[in-house]
Amino acid sequence: MTDLPDIHRLLEFQQLLLQFSQIERVVDRKQHDKYIKETDTEHSYNLALTAWYLAAYFPELDRDTVIRYALIHDMVEVHAGDTYVYGEQAHLDSKVARETAALEQLQADWPDFPELTAHIITYEKHDTNEATFVYALDKIMPILQIYINSGHTWKQEGTTPTKLDAIKRAKVAVSPPIASYYDQLYELLTASPDRFN
Repeated sequence: MTDLPDIHRLLEFQQLLLQFSQIERVVDRKQHDKYIKETDTEHSYNLALTAWYLAAYFPELDRDTVIRYALIHDMVEVHAGDTYVYGEQAHLDSKVARETAALEQLQADWPDFPELTAHIITYEKHDTNEATFVYALDKIMPILQIYINSGHTWKQEGTTPTKLDAIKRAKVAVSPPIASYYDQLYELLTASPDRFN
């Protein structure tokens, strides 16, 4: 094993985490009496805890891998930024290139934390039950968050259940356990017109 990181390296890691916490997503959440943007840190933490909670019910999943994937699934956005599913086409088209460059930057900056980038790489393959579980859960987390916040983001963006379904259903289908939750959620959405314009 290499030398222990010193306090300066820990400070550098805190700086990375601070950058991650400053990446804002499109999802709005209510804080006290106003709506604010959810950050990547909040999203990843919520995803990790939800995945941990659900993993206990699916014994075929390695819980620790699920939690790690959830924590790091958006880490490349420190350098690549968030890509909104309904964003401009040029931004959507550049996602792979931006995230590939971001991963290379993380590898260069954090050679002493190889597990970080190794987990990003294995997660992005989406070829294990753990990866597809987290990937699919990640796709419904914004829906859950927006739903509990009275549909505020959907009302701002002019989103409908049909529009959501066109983007989400095929992505969520990669994980049968999460697809089942999505079906329940979609039924709830279609029965909740007050959450939409």
